[in-house]
Amino acid sequence: MTLISLTDVQKSYADRLVLRSVSVSAKAGDVVGVLGANGSGKSTLMRIIAGVLRADCGSVELVVNGTSVSEAHRPFVCGYVAPYLNLYDEFSSRELLAMHAHLHRQSITSENVEELLHRVGLDRRMDDVVKTFSSGMRQRVAIALAVSLNPSLLLLDEPSTNLDTEGRTILANEIRSHRQRGGIVFLATNDERERVLCTQSVSVSPLEQPQ
Repeated sequence: MTLISLTDVQKSYADRLVLRSVSVSAKAGDVVGVLGANGSGKSTLMRIIAGVLRADCGSVELVVNGTSVSEAHRPFVCGYVAPYLNLYDEFSSRELLAMHAHLHRQSITSENVEELLHRVGLDRRMDDVVKTFSSGMRQRVAIALAVSLNPSLLLLDEPSTNLDTEGRTILANEIRSHRQRGGIVFLATNDERERVLCTQSVSVSPLEQPQ
């Protein structure tokens, strides 16, 4: 069972308030839409949830199978897709999945790698280096990496960037599969086609000066 609770999360950069008192809770099977205008702090919130950025105040509590996950360990139980995350161009998607598992101190079989790359429509290019891929294909690799280890928490920041219609269908299917496995999804989006996938939502405010 996976549970997460954000309580009064706040973040400022210099004298600019980016997030003010964001609170939301979710349980296994939930898809939380993170909604807001461009520059409103959606990506900042996603980084805080992932444990790669620290909030100024407030808390994020993630519980997996009855055990609270520390901030330092949170990146190891999250799958993350975002336009600002880079892939290693000199590797193939098959190699990237194996390396990703190794860095997370887990293992993934070649059969699982091939099945996953088939799901995201890259089975015919799994041994080609990523630098030969289009932007949409690279985004499919990012999705494959995010879901490959069956993380408890899936963080999707504008995940349909550069995806075509088929790619959007693949993304929606992966979100549904993650829900069925009992995971939680946070989906940062302004796309109405993605909002219908959410079971609840939290809005972040535009940038403003701290009071």
